[in-house]
Amino acid sequence: MPTKYTSLFFLLFCIGVASESSAQQSWFRMDSTVAVSAKGAKLVNPWAGGLNASQFLKMHLDNDTTEDLVVFDRTNSKVTTFIASANPADASKKIFIHAPYYEQLFPKVDNWMILADYNGDGLKDLFASTSLGITVYKQIKTGTVWSWKLQRDALNTQGFSTDLNLQVSGPDIPGIIDIDGDGDLDILTFDFSGTNIELHQNLSMEKYGVPDSLGRAKAPVFMRNGDCWGNFHKGDGEDFVFGAACGVVDNSGGRVMHAGNSILLQDLDGDGKRDLLVGHVSNEHISFLKNSANGLIANFTSYTNTYPAVSPVSFYIFPAAFMEDVDFDGIKDLIVAPSVSTNDGNLVDFKSSNWLYHNAGTTNNPNFQLLQKNFLQDQMIDVGENAAPSFFDIDGDGDLDMVIGTGGIQGTSGFRGGFWLLKNTGTNKNPQYEVSSENYLEVPGTLGLYNLKPQWADFNGDGVPDLGFAGVSTSGIKPEFRYIPNKAAKGAAVQLNIADAVLLTMPSEAQIGDNPFFYDTDGDGDLDLIVGKPLGNIYYYTNTGSNKQFTFKLETDTFAGVGLNFEGRFVHAVAEDVDLDGRPDLLTVDHTGTMRLFYGAAWGKWTTRESLLVDFNGKGSAPVLGRYLTTAVADYNGDGKPDVAVGTNAGGLRLLTNILPITITGTEPTIDNEVKVFPNPASDYIKVLSSIKGSLRILNITGLTIRQSLQVKANEEFEVSTLNWVPGLYLFELQSGASRTVKKVVIK
Repeated sequence: MPTKYTSLFFLLFCIGVASESSAQQSWFRMDSTVAVSAKGAKLVNPWAGGLNASQFLKMHLDNDTTEDLVVFDRTNSKVTTFIASANPADASKKIFIHAPYYEQLFPKVDNWMILADYNGDGLKDLFASTSLGITVYKQIKTGTVWSWKLQRDALNTQGFSTDLNLQVSGPDIPGIIDIDGDGDLDILTFDFSGTNIELHQNLSMEKYGVPDSLGRAKAPVFMRNGDCWGNFHKGDGEDFVFGAACGVVDNSGGRVMHAGNSILLQDLDGDGKRDLLVGHVSNEHISFLKNSANGLIANFTSYTNTYPAVSPVSFYIFPAAFMEDVDFDGIKDLIVAPSVSTNDGNLVDFKSSNWLYHNAGTTNNPNFQLLQKNFLQDQMIDVGENAAPSFFDIDGDGDLDMVIGTGGIQGTSGFRGGFWLLKNTGTNKNPQYEVSSENYLEVPGTLGLYNLKPQWADFNGDGVPDLGFAGVSTSGIKPEFRYIPNKAAKGAAVQLNIADAVLLTMPSEAQIGDNPFFYDTDGDGDLDLIVGKPLGNIYYYTNTGSNKQFTFKLETDTFAGVGLNFEGRFVHAVAEDVDLDGRPDLLTVDHTGTMRLFYGAAWGKWTTRESLLVDFNGKGSAPVLGRYLTTAVADYNGDGKPDVAVGTNAGGLRLLTNILPITITGTEPTIDNEVKVFPNPASDYIKVLSSIKGSLRILNITGLTIRQSLQVKANEEFEVSTLNWVPGLYLFELQSGASRTVKKVVIK
């Protein structure tokens, strides 16, 4: 009988071509098509990534006549863009639809950003925070395409004796508005003590007769006008002092003040004079200050901290107010959110931090009515903060569900994290998720942990994946890793009990901020350990024990050449064969907000590092996805290629589908129907069915024998467990006398 085989050379050649071509094009595409429902309703923007400390702005993103919505999240230095679009449920109404394409057009921004037209061309320009004060980007539009051009890296102002940078304290949000009505934009900002408002008057019209002298004059066009503005200064608590001289304030014996203020200038009582809404870093409420004068010289005479009068704003810390028309009735509404860079004291509920007040009056004489406390957040997956995704078939129905770890929410037992369960109610190839539980396994009631990061792996060596998770203990404030044994049979619905959680002994170098990931890196059947560190480097440990008793040996503290790196701190690394060349790759996310892939070589010997992974106009790009990111890799859409979910500090998820030009067939062609190998691709097991008996040998793509001398009987299924195998391509060789048949199999 002639020899029958699939050519190993041909297989390697095809893989080489696929790898080479993939380096020339995008690896992933943002996926917003997978449906998610919660409480019986379909979410409009499930994969928008969550929102925490939001700033709300409007501009034209597309080319219709309706302005769209831009949201900047201070905790993540992240821009999220939404297009005003027809409501699928009611075509006569509009809603905001997440449009991630436009996010990549924005420059990197920290602290705050404001959209305002400084040159009168009808296009909003971008003012943003910088360490030097304020940077300005001009909007350029050619045909239907727009972009930003850096106009000034820092604005200057004419002080009392010299020219200075126009400084804005990092925590502040200034007011940028034409205060004197002459056609150019002036700037109002609190001083660094957080006590007085400074007026920096724009003299562009006075000096040059045009509003856009930012691009024409080298000398400052702004001038500090007066010692303060508005004839008031901030008091010690939530009060304000009116009619006082603007100078040094004696705070001796009083509370120490902290800089951090937000400014919204708008006529709020219909008298034609611009009033103030001020938020302060130490205050829970928005302060309304009434203005009794018009124009450049304002005079504030009274205030209230109860605003609006009905359902007033009340945050734990530092509310900031924004006015934009977000319900498409032509009247500006009020949106209030905490202006914080972190969750101070873990007392901010980032799951409901966007308070929307519908304006039932007019823009200049509003009647604000509290509509909801989770504007936009209610239409996306938003677990609060620090979402950490994982994929697993929870109910044993053959498709992948999701378990999401959460940063935490304040409850009766304090700040504790838990799990959300999203069940796949669709199919393996057409997933549709439903938020089945926001307290899966009731973890907060049992364990005092926050910042939970789940991972599915066989931690106890019984052949069935368990639910492992890292977390920070509220008792003693230390990192922990536990796993819950899965007592179900392989492939069946999981059987998990939080009371059975086992505490693993982690390496002595473990610290808060670690991101551990377990993986059998050397193919010896037990789990080794990769740890992304808060300072940006990656530790790699081999398990010198067993699959039931972990003993970690540190191999390197700069794995893959990733050393200490401030920009790339809080790195999270996972190992998967992303390019399907039969060898595990390393996928990382870090504080830069971008993904990186180490691939194209044996384990740990990568010399190729790719960051232009996500499709943007047909080319690879490196979008900023946020901060404190985590990631999970799985084939959620059943095409045989590994996809990615990224969890964000804002409490949401981004999905990225694999678009590499590699085709994975459902079954390997057979010769004379003598040998069948299935399922293919596989994850937990492979079955071999042969019409003749023979000896089975299994090789990985490098030619290394994994198993050999396995005796296969004629017409009887022979099962091989692949649970702890490194994902990639394998060769199954069945020898029977002079006949040899080789099948290639993909392990996910």
